[in-house]
Amino acid sequence: MKILVVDDDRFNLTVANEFIQKSGIECEVTLCNDPIEVEGLMKEKNFDIVFLDIVMPKMTGIDVLKQIRKNQDYNNIQVIMLTSLTDSKSFKSCFENGADDYVNKPINKIEFFARFKAAVKTRNNALMLKEMFDRIKKQNKELLELNKTLKDTQFHVIQKEKMAAIGELAAGVAHEINNPLGYLGSNLETLAKFVPRIQTMIEEYRTFISKQKTLVEDRDINEKISRIRDIEKQLKIDFVISEIGEIIKDSTDGVDRVSKIVGSLQSFAKTGFEDEMVLNDLNMIIDEAVLLLNNDLKRVAIIKKNYGGIPNIFCNKSQIGQVILNLITNSLQAISSQNRFDGEIIIETYRENNMVCCTISDDGPGIEDNIISKIFNPFFTTKEVGSATGVGLSISHDIIVKKYNGEFDVESIPNIRTKFKFKLPVGNN
Repeated sequence: MKILVVDDDRFNLTVANEFIQKSGIECEVTLCNDPIEVEGLMKEKNFDIVFLDIVMPKMTGIDVLKQIRKNQDYNNIQVIMLTSLTDSKSFKSCFENGADDYVNKPINKIEFFARFKAAVKTRNNALMLKEMFDRIKKQNKELLELNKTLKDTQFHVIQKEKMAAIGELAAGVAHEINNPLGYLGSNLETLAKFVPRIQTMIEEYRTFISKQKTLVEDRDINEKISRIRDIEKQLKIDFVISEIGEIIKDSTDGVDRVSKIVGSLQSFAKTGFEDEMVLNDLNMIIDEAVLLLNNDLKRVAIIKKNYGGIPNIFCNKSQIGQVILNLITNSLQAISSQNRFDGEIIIETYRENNMVCCTISDDGPGIEDNIISKIFNPFFTTKEVGSATGVGLSISHDIIVKKYNGEFDVESIPNIRTKFKFKLPVGNN
């Protein structure tokens, strides 16, 4: 506790200093007999309590008090006036200008101790409040930043889930289109080979018929030949023969174009999100995910974390964070489906050979044996229609297994416990 005593009388300075030293409170005391020096001393040292004489030459104690209170940084400093004055006007002026208390002169030991200890307590409380305020201010800033991050993350998670769903749908559609497209392309190729043969045969028939009309005078045959030629004109066989090759060529070009579009669609459906990859602490990622879900967690379940000594992993923080969020959310929804508020979720991390492992288990209803093999399939869900997309576990599985060459599995005992476990290679890059 830093104390400043200001009095033009050196005897009063000595008495005040002696009483402060005997108070049993650890203090650093500065004595000043010139009020002009107070401003400089205040800037030099961060005082907690100031004892200030009222009647002094050069500058009165009230003027010094006004000078101190002009600076907002000194608002919480305790100022105790030392006075032999007894008129109410002086007291009123002191308190109106920011004095916290007073001590009568000549100084009485008991009164001095009482008022000094009260000032120390008030100052400590003020410092504690300031510390709490600064901490709350800092936490509020962090919460605002976290809230912004959460909103951004929420938006990107939603967009990624939508993109994943569209990608899976596109991949399925592309696969379904590819099959008949293959048949169509193959058939057009075969048809293109057959057309010249048909054209050659038609030319041969025409040549033969022309010769028969010249050589044969049979009226009935000639009439049939004429009828065939009329039908050819009506059906525009010459035009068909001349155009059929171009039509097949255009159709083949169209099939090739569709095939390329489908191939691009498949590539797009398989493309991941190219985000920054750096070394991250998995335990820290889990803590942040738990923080984001804290509101739901405290309403539904308690969470236990058993972290092991694990090395950092080379990964994209948001992708692994999404996996953790999906798994914890899945546990919360499972426990909530039982209308329970006393659930338990256990998160463990540890190293297993060259793999960093994480398990997330809950005491929810579990997963039936007949559906456990389907839970990583896109759009598979046991929840009501519209309440879930059925892509959370599928995306998580893809991130761990496909993006990071890791392992992902689940084991469940219905009505007892379900445990999801994923492994990531150490130093995976």
